Amino acid sequence: MGVNLMPGKERPMVNTNMLDFLRNNVYSVTEITRQNKLSDILDLYSGKVTDEVFVIQNGKKKNAQAVIADLEYFEELLTLKEEVDQAFDQIALEEAGERVNHKADRPLIDVFDEEDIDVDSLLDQLEEDE
Repeated sequence: MGVNLMPGKERPMVNTNMLDFLRNNVYSVTEITRQNKLSDILDLYSGKVTDEVFVIQNGKKKNAQAVIADLEYFEELLTLKEEVDQAFDQIALEEAGERVNHKADRPLIDVFDEEDIDVDSLLDQLEEDE
């Protein structure tokens, strides 16, 4: 059972698993450097693949965060991401191939409205990617 603690659109559910993760797997830069935690984390990854991750954050900069993960586990995640990306590319190519000789008879704005796509947000994302 979780509890909503923040108002707004997306409210994270707080449960005992989340609290345990915050208590045991989130460290400040100071904790990592002064308490020899980095060696402890690396020892945990020694000899086996584990999905346990740790968050390191700079207390002075809210968005200065990183994740420490087992190298083999991270490699598995990257492999899965690559396979999903390739599958999406293949689906897009197949769909484009099927539509190559079809006449486009619907205005793009109708498609955006039907799919509830925010054009301004899409354009902003495209500019960010450049």
